[in-house]
Amino acid sequence: MDSFVITEIQESRYDRHHLIDWWEQNTLKGSKVLVAGAGALGNEVLKNLALLGVGNITVIDFDTVSVTNLTRSVLFRESDIGLPKVEVARQRVLEINPEIQIQAIHSDLEFGLGIGDVRAHDVIIGCLDSINARYYINQLAYRAGIPWINGGIGVAEGEVSFFDPNTEAACYECGISNQMWERRNQRYSCQGLKRNIPDVAMPTTAPIASIVGAMQVQQALLFLHGKPGLLNPGEKVFLGLNPWMAFKVQIQRQEACIAHDINIAPTISVEYNENLSVQEILENLEKDGFKEPLLWLRNEVIGLMQCLNSDCGYQEQVNTPLRQFPESKLACPKCSHERDFEVIRNFSLTSSGLNMTLKDLCLPKNEILHCETTKGQIAIQFCQT
Repeated sequence: MDSFVITEIQESRYDRHHLIDWWEQNTLKGSKVLVAGAGALGNEVLKNLALLGVGNITVIDFDTVSVTNLTRSVLFRESDIGLPKVEVARQRVLEINPEIQIQAIHSDLEFGLGIGDVRAHDVIIGCLDSINARYYINQLAYRAGIPWINGGIGVAEGEVSFFDPNTEAACYECGISNQMWERRNQRYSCQGLKRNIPDVAMPTTAPIASIVGAMQVQQALLFLHGKPGLLNPGEKVFLGLNPWMAFKVQIQRQEACIAHDINIAPTISVEYNENLSVQEILENLEKDGFKEPLLWLRNEVIGLMQCLNSDCGYQEQVNTPLRQFPESKLACPKCSHERDFEVIRNFSLTSSGLNMTLKDLCLPKNEILHCETTKGQIAIQFCQT
């Protein structure tokens, strides 16, 4: 986005900001912040970003507004029940500050964002309510090389942590305990299929959401200005309202944590076309001198499913991310017998299924994928024109 000078009309809006000696409103106007989650925390974060004049915001959430959101979410009204949270939040944010730009993505963050989308931002603010969602935003952040600020809330307690893949400090995954891993893994079968486990409602109130959201935005504000933050990378602060307390800890980096080794800055760009086949991609790499390419998918995909009943043998081309396919649909729709399926993790020029397209692979626009070649590893970004 082109830089510009604040006009007198704009300056009157931000006049109190300019009284702060280190404040740069143009810096905030040009900043790009990704907000993951539009619930209670996300509402507070979005409200504060709009008031501060952060010029470019993206918010992603798959959920819709429910009546229980109305006690904790400043941007939602009773008339919004049933509508996508991100769309309602976008409209209300623009009412607060019509001078900014905000993009709403109504999707699951694991499958709805490409690594290139994440790389287009300066910082991520995580307003999520599950280990699983935090795990994936950490993966996205570290693949893209973008710092992120995590927030969590309870009844009268909260936490904020800061992770920066450009440092040697710990990431979120480093702090996942064995018990947390067990809870996360319960969401998937031993085959990796999604289990239909209802979300557990977490008790919380508006005051703690307001405080934690404010701390997250303050951390982002200082980071965007290049100032020392409330937290250093790999640090977490716990706070409580009953009784009043706050203390900070340093998360220990786990040397075996692979999240630190997955940054994939783009090497080459390929124009995104949903009808582009894997074979065309690999053959073009060969022509460009990248011999024996092995293309790895970030999200494994189920290709062909086949009934194991010899009297049935029903086959179905599913083309769905493994972690999105419900375990409840594993039975054959024709005879209810168990089905087997192929899991696609990578492609070479000798693989089957080379006629599969980017659409078949459920590849997000602006995705970046690793590819091993005789010249070493490269990263391919599928760009929108």
